[in-house]
Amino acid sequence: MSVGRQTTSSEYDQLITSVSVLVRDAMRAAYNLSRQVNGQGNGLAVLEAAGYGAEDAAVAQAAISYLNTVAGVYFGNAAQSSAFDFDQELSQYWGGR
Repeated sequence: MSVGRQTTSSEYDQLITSVSVLVRDAMRAAYNLSRQVNGQGNGLAVLEAAGYGAEDAAVAQAAISYLNTVAGVYFGNAAQSSAFDFDQELSQYWGGR
């Protein structure tokens, strides 16, 4: 006898769809953020014009670069050649969530 309600195949189908769409949307958002900031080749200047100091602009640009690398791997136009813990690196931006 199983304890608790068992997940059905249709529920798994919905979860697969939901997570797939969430990942797609997150990767598109990361790509769009990078294009918005770095699309003209002057990302630091864009960030500084938005109010960042030079040092903070560099930190923000690095975070955007990490996100864009993950998006690039997802979309098939980038590769991560060595092991890199994006989860750990981006955890500093989670704001306690």
